[in-house]
Amino acid sequence: MFTQLERQIIRGRAYLRGLRNVRRGLLTRSKIIDALSRKASTISQIAEEIGLSKSAVRRHLKNMLAEGIVEKLRFKGKILWKLSGSGQLNLEEALA
Repeated sequence: MFTQLERQIIRGRAYLRGLRNVRRGLLTRSKIIDALSRKASTISQIAEEIGLSKSAVRRHLKNMLAEGIVEKLRFKGKILWKLSGSGQLNLEEALA
């Protein structure tokens, strides 16, 4: 189903309980998680960094927010997104 490279790229936190987890969505959410692991960012910054539209990033962030994977913060008039500390366990953490 997934190539070897895709298995390495897909993050455990990219899997959502409330949605069907298709390859494209998992890869997109993994890219968002990677971007947010470096620093809290706006939707525009994330979209530019991973090369997707703002609306696609917004949709994924909304779904990830509902499952507690990300948090939304207001800072100096901007909305920043960051990974939550209490989000889903990473697969590596669950297996340890």
